[in-house]
Amino acid sequence: MDEDTIIATFCQKLKTLRLSNGLTLEELGEMSGVSISTISKIENRQQKPSFETVLRVSRALRMNFVHMLEAPASPGHMARRTITRAGTEPKLQGELYTYATHAAEITNKAMIPTVMTIRSRDVPPADQWSTHYGEEFIYVLSGTLEFHTEEYAPAILNQGDSCYLDSAMRHAFVSTGEGDATLLSVFISSAAPAATLNGQSK
Repeated sequence: MDEDTIIATFCQKLKTLRLSNGLTLEELGEMSGVSISTISKIENRQQKPSFETVLRVSRALRMNFVHMLEAPASPGHMARRTITRAGTEPKLQGELYTYATHAAEITNKAMIPTVMTIRSRDVPPADQWSTHYGEEFIYVLSGTLEFHTEEYAPAILNQGDSCYLDSAMRHAFVSTGEGDATLLSVFISSAAPAATLNGQSK
C-alpha cells in the first residue's frame, strides 16, 4: 500500500473503532493522551497522524498498530503467500523502538510478524508501555534486553531467549547491552471487548 492509502485506512478505522466502543472524542483523548482536536482532524482526514499518535491511539484502543494501518482484505483470496526479502521490509520509527514489518502485503493477518529494534535505555513511562488484546511470542535475535510487564518482575532476556505472553498485559522493553537489542515479535490478535474499553475511560 502507498502512504495515502495507509493514512486513509487509519483515519477510517480510528473513527469506526471509537464509535463502535461508545467512546467520545474527549474519552479517547483522555485514554490516549492525544488532544481532542488532533483526533477529530485525523478522523476527518484534515491532519496526517504522526507515528507516535498512531501508537498512542492504538494502545488506548488495545489494538496492534499494524492492524490499524491495514486495509480490509479482498474477498476470495484464500491461498495466500508472500515473501519478504531482506532489506525490503517497511520500517516504522517510534520514539522507543523501530518496527520492521514482515508480510506487509497480506491484510487482516491472523499473525503479525515484526522485527523490533529496541533503542530505549530507560524504562518508559507507564502510558507508553505496549498493550493490545491477543497473545504474543517474542524471541531475542541479538543483544540483551530487560523485559517489563505489569504483573511480573522484570526479566533479563539474552540472545536466543524467548517469552510467550498475554499482550493485553502492559509490557515494555529496555536494551541493556552495548548496542541496540533486536527481537522477533509474532502477535496473534483478538478483538478488545467494548465494555473493557469503556470501563478504562472512566
